[in-house]
Amino acid sequence: MLHVCTGHNIVPGTIPPGTLLYHGTGRKEIPTGLEWVALDPEHSVPFCRLAGVGEGCWHLTLITTRPLKILYFDGSSAAKMTLGTLDTQDLVAWGETQRDWVNNDTQRIQDLCAWGKEYGVDGFVR
Repeated sequence: MLHVCTGHNIVPGTIPPGTLLYHGTGRKEIPTGLEWVALDPEHSVPFCRLAGVGEGCWHLTLITTRPLKILYFDGSSAAKMTLGTLDTQDLVAWGETQRDWVNNDTQRIQDLCAWGKEYGVDGFVR
């Protein structure tokens, strides 16, 4: 039997103006809605290559023009597993864990953003 002991932290933070952010995509357009960005190009390039089957591989470099208020979920919180890595996000978004929604990133980020709107949260880091 495998026992996994993990802790969870949710930490408020700020991304300062002038910070470079990166986004890999297969669409030659700047995202206007909910989308992910990476803090380093090495993380975003593989996603650009994965998405590049259709219109090509587009790697966007964005820069913040104002402080961004973020909420940081630590550890392996981006790992899509049923071992509890998404629990803190689920608790914030839905008030309970949703193990059967492991791969439902779209609904998770929509609901996290709806929750964060009340507190002026611009984005989430995981």
